[in-house]
Amino acid sequence: MNKRRLFLYSWCSIVSLLAFTCARDYPATAPYVPPVQPTNPGSLPPQVQPAPAQKRLFLANDKVRVGIDLNMGGAINYLAEAGTSVNMINNYDLGRQLQTALYAGPFPYSVNGKDPVYQWRNLGWNPVQTGDYFNNPAQVVSYQQDQNRLYVKTVPLIWPLLNEPADCVMEHWLELKDNTVHVRSRTTVNRRDTTQYEARTQETPCVYVNSPWNRMVMYTGLQPFTNGSVSEYTDQNIVTRYATENWVALLNKEGRGVGLYRSNEFRYRTAGFGQPGVGGEFDVTSTYTNSDSFILIDHNGVYEFEYTLVLGSVSDIRQFAYAQPRPAAGPNFRFTQDRQGWYYFNARDRGWPINNELAIKWQRVDTTKSDFRVASPMVYWRATDVPTIYLQGAFSTKATSIRMIWRKPDESDFFGIPGRYIDIPIIGDGQYRTYTVNMAGLSGWDGIVTQLSLNAPPDQTQFEKGSIARIRSITMTKP
Repeated sequence: MNKRRLFLYSWCSIVSLLAFTCARDYPATAPYVPPVQPTNPGSLPPQVQPAPAQKRLFLANDKVRVGIDLNMGGAINYLAEAGTSVNMINNYDLGRQLQTALYAGPFPYSVNGKDPVYQWRNLGWNPVQTGDYFNNPAQVVSYQQDQNRLYVKTVPLIWPLLNEPADCVMEHWLELKDNTVHVRSRTTVNRRDTTQYEARTQETPCVYVNSPWNRMVMYTGLQPFTNGSVSEYTDQNIVTRYATENWVALLNKEGRGVGLYRSNEFRYRTAGFGQPGVGGEFDVTSTYTNSDSFILIDHNGVYEFEYTLVLGSVSDIRQFAYAQPRPAAGPNFRFTQDRQGWYYFNARDRGWPINNELAIKWQRVDTTKSDFRVASPMVYWRATDVPTIYLQGAFSTKATSIRMIWRKPDESDFFGIPGRYIDIPIIGDGQYRTYTVNMAGLSGWDGIVTQLSLNAPPDQTQFEKGSIARIRSITMTKP
């Protein structure tokens, strides 16, 4: 979750927001950056110009009206059910809307003689589709529209810098169908800085709606897709939640609003700002959610994701989610063209492009830290459905084993305790092999599994220097 001009609130709120953005949170794998304490927290830099005039393009049918704004980077800044002109999307400044925002190092990020706005200096490299903190709009390069589809290509701006184009291009495709808006996003990065920074949670997308849509609803139980009771939150806390049906909804008091659905996405962040239930499109008060997965942003990478906005009630949103293919019941990670959502803590790989393997430097970047980690995205697997895991890999190392660790619901991190890991014997001659890991009957391999990780067992770190792990796949069926 990022910035967004919450300067009318106390400095404590701002510090909390910064810590939330940058701290090692659930799971504890993002880099920790201490919040910045200004010498005079009451004196924050002013916006230098008013927000740009609207220049909207609309798609509409008998159920939905959605609009993007060419003076806001082509981001969605209008969304309403048919029959009403009340816009759900919050447009207080150019950091709200419904848009893509990405994060990478270094932090602070300075370029072309420009330093970041002081209170946002720890956001790092932060391209925002709509524009920057100073209300400069991002440049729309091109756009196309037909009856039910929109396309827009944008050069985003770095949020904390004054009118600084990001060294990437964002493209978005919108398609209107029934009560849904399907969006595909692609970001092509071309940074001069070739350093591989650690993965951070991204806003893919972020969704800011007006405060009357302050009921945050999702299913967080362990029997998904069975019409179990949903959970509802109206607190203002900034929280990442494990949503096992892959959707979150922001609803008004009548129980209607918008749902965000992403296939195989289980991490959603929610928050509320200002007085709940009060405020309109241009007020600072708002309700927030995002799809909150960790992504490692390479200097030359290409990143795509898709999501669907579903308008209506919880029943409508759930009906859509239930009609989609179910999430994977077990590991099916094949690293042919991308990392499949895997990311690293205190480790690096050989970078983009990914060509049929993850080539990981099997060692700590910072040897003052006790370990490194190669982590999967969040998942929902019943352990009984995964009696065997096949790891297809080639290891160039003097080490004789690697450790596979797993997490369960409500565990805030990976814990290397008995019942949460297995050490897998390996051969370190650099040759590809398929390692069969028998999980059935293993102590602790039961109930629901939410994430996997790989690292070196404590007695193997002495062999880490120069070690390489090349991994083609991690699957529940033999490759």
